[in-house]
Amino acid sequence: MTVPSPFSGLLAYPITPVGPGSGAPDLEALAGLVASTVRAGVDGVTVLASSGAGTSFCHEERAAVVGTAVRAARDAGPGRSGARVPVHVAVAAPATTEVVRNAVAAQAGGADGLVLTPFSYVPLVDDEVVALFEAVAAETDLPLCFYNRPAQSGYDATPEVLAHLARQARLLGLKDPAGRAGVGARLSAVRGAVDDDAFAVGLSGDLAMIEGAFTTLPSSDAWHTGVAALVPAEYVRLHRAHVDGRPLDAVLERSWLLALARELGQLRPVAGLHALAELLGVPAGPPRGPVLATPPEQAAGLRSVLARRPAAAAGAAGPEAAGSGAPGSGAGKPGRAR
Repeated sequence: MTVPSPFSGLLAYPITPVGPGSGAPDLEALAGLVASTVRAGVDGVTVLASSGAGTSFCHEERAAVVGTAVRAARDAGPGRSGARVPVHVAVAAPATTEVVRNAVAAQAGGADGLVLTPFSYVPLVDDEVVALFEAVAAETDLPLCFYNRPAQSGYDATPEVLAHLARQARLLGLKDPAGRAGVGARLSAVRGAVDDDAFAVGLSGDLAMIEGAFTTLPSSDAWHTGVAALVPAEYVRLHRAHVDGRPLDAVLERSWLLALARELGQLRPVAGLHALAELLGVPAGPPRGPVLATPPEQAAGLRSVLARRPAAAAGAAGPEAAGSGAPGSGAGKPGRAR
């Protein structure tokens, strides 16, 4: 029996809350976020990615974030599969030496996997990307997920490169934009090239995933999302209904999450998540500079959407009620999102 990829299911990407004034990571607030997300029923957590402003933290801060997340996930108890929910760490940096250092430190801190996007001030080419991933694989024992961000990085991983990395660098997952043109054909091409049941072909982009759920969104092995770390109950229910092909199970959640994603789309990405967190009662603090905080008047749309939050979820789960479980999160192993 093939062991499922650790990068499958619903994977939540929390922000990194920071303390007022100091800008240092607020580890207590982060622990609460991770714990509530795990208890709500997500299948994995990834810290220090773009939602978590990972490239803005020094090595000591990163180590503290990783250790806090690993402990919080462990202490929150087992996930839907009965096993501990894995914690992955994003390790992007401008130089290969820094990426390797981040990866080695993540493994030492107890991470279960690494998420890596090629990051450079000039677009990389295939050979450079392969060398980067192989350098990380040579210095750690952890599985890797390719975070593909062509619009931001100028590099779009081909199915052939992904297949090579799956063979040579323990690549077990792909995080690809759900809103890209021809996404269905793209995922099919990746699956055909990699040809490994243990490889998880995943999607990201909240608006595209929520809009396409039950309709145009192609089958995938994972959803990667920052919003799910703040409103996990609704996202768990939507993802589970999508996987099971039961759209009527999540009508309210899909409608509400779609409104929320549209409002967040009007704001700066990381700043919008911090604003949402504060409105949910999470002491998130402002995002790390140079990103500026969302002005209060620009958060009016978020306040309006939160006032219409489905009552069961609002009272049962989320960062402001970290000790509760999510309604309708179900049980069993992660499935493929249809």
